Amino acid sequence: MFGLFKRKRPHVYSQWITPLLEFSSDTAKFYEAIEEGFKAWQLPELVTERIIYKDGSFLSPGREYLRVRRESLVFDIVSAKFGASWWWFSCRSSVLQRSLRGWEIIVFLAAVGAFAASYIYTFGPVIGGVALASTLLMLLTVMVAARSWNGLDDLLLRLPVIGALYEAVFRAESYYRDDTRRMYVSVVDYLVREKVREFAAAAGVNDVQFHQVSDIQQITTFTDRMTSFADMVVEKAAEKAGQAVEHIAKASKI
Repeated sequence: MFGLFKRKRPHVYSQWITPLLEFSSDTAKFYEAIEEGFKAWQLPELVTERIIYKDGSFLSPGREYLRVRRESLVFDIVSAKFGASWWWFSCRSSVLQRSLRGWEIIVFLAAVGAFAASYIYTFGPVIGGVALASTLLMLLTVMVAARSWNGLDDLLLRLPVIGALYEAVFRAESYYRDDTRRMYVSVVDYLVREKVREFAAAAGVNDVQFHQVSDIQQITTFTDRMTSFADMVVEKAAEKAGQAVEHIAKASKI
């Protein structure tokens, strides 16, 4: 995704789905409402972007998601039509983990060696060595300073190889970092749920059910979707049956 290193399987914190029958909404307005909510709450360090996820190859159909990102923590939010009469809301929060492979380190060291050789060849062994040491010291200073500079921190994290080394050496996992990450998970999840309720209420739907995905480390399974759909169909059928009974009761009184 970000170059030479390969991402590990994402660590998913949570995922829920909300399928609504005989419902329609405006995806663009829903995403904009979430973005406005983030601005109103003044949540720091959040970046939003629209991503098209494909079913398979680049020629396959895709669906637009709203991705909310802070460092390696991402939220993939979707509001989309499904079939003829279903509407689908979903929010998945996860951390994009990554690994650094051996050949990447070799390539990186070879590049540093070539860079050092060019310094020495251009300026000579003494001045070239001083220039090389100064460059490495400047890079080290940048990495140390980046921990308190959000924009630079984000840039370094997205660099191939250097980003992985920076994350491993200068951004060790801590209680503070983990608690902050979980705060974002709770707040963003709460806001998205509130916006789902708000848009559903605007269309006359007040009983919104949020179905937790049973195995959050897996992509939503067909069984999960069918169970949610079946629950919704039963609820709708019971609601209509109740309305029919009420109508018959009123007619009989007349």
